[in-house]
Amino acid sequence: MQYKWQSRVTQTLAFPGASVRVLEYSASPLEEPLSGFHQAISRPDPYRQLQLELSGAQAVLEPGALQWLRGEMEVQASATGGAQGGGLGGLLRGAMTAAATGEGLFKTVYRGSGQISTEPTRLHYLLGELAGEDLIVDDGAFVAAAGQITVGRHVNRGLANMMGSGEGRIQPRLSGSGVFCLQSPVHPEEFQVLDLQGDTLKVDGNLVLAYTGGLEMTVERSARSLLGAGKTGEGYLQVYRGSGRVWLAPTLGGPGLSAAGTVLGGAALSGNLSEILGN
Repeated sequence: MQYKWQSRVTQTLAFPGASVRVLEYSASPLEEPLSGFHQAISRPDPYRQLQLELSGAQAVLEPGALQWLRGEMEVQASATGGAQGGGLGGLLRGAMTAAATGEGLFKTVYRGSGQISTEPTRLHYLLGELAGEDLIVDDGAFVAAAGQITVGRHVNRGLANMMGSGEGRIQPRLSGSGVFCLQSPVHPEEFQVLDLQGDTLKVDGNLVLAYTGGLEMTVERSARSLLGAGKTGEGYLQVYRGSGRVWLAPTLGGPGLSAAGTVLGGAALSGNLSEILGN
């Protein structure tokens, strides 16, 4: 059966000088169903595309995300994720980090006025806003940011400190004000945005996609079974303390999404989003 792809806008978000929207392309059969017969139709999964409108602002995209752009815009590969300056020292620090972690050194920065469209994907998009704050994002989740947001690197040493290792996991760090887009294997309506005020949140599993920089994140053993934790991989919790927001989806670590996991120090832990997406 042949299909045509019809688009509709499912999410929009705006900031002075920039706006983003999500287009969803659904398959519709070209042929009319046969009269008098029950005809089961198996439709392909929908595609989703991010579109950004700039009016003098800047946008930062993950390398390779662009499909097409329209308008007069300056395009630059930036090692500072849209931040001005950085110099040779910043470039060398970024190069060493990229070499040690396998993360790409550069982000693509667009400045000016026009429209940007990303490559379609079957993953879901999650839109959000920042107001002069930082956002720590799970590896592999960042897609784009617009407005006055720069994208740097955050070294998460929570698990490394618990294991006695000096190495930390590198994650994208969004800073400033504007709108952002993250990708996820689960629908955005499945996310809960938890507002912590001098509180503690403990999470069993890889359910958190992002959290604001005012929170301290550590990895701790659960009291349920210290001996069992080392043998089965159970008993490790991601702990968030302080004040800020956490984007959490109870279904993000569901069956088929993070079953593979990783093994560190003899303890099996749920894989990060980059591993889930196969990046």
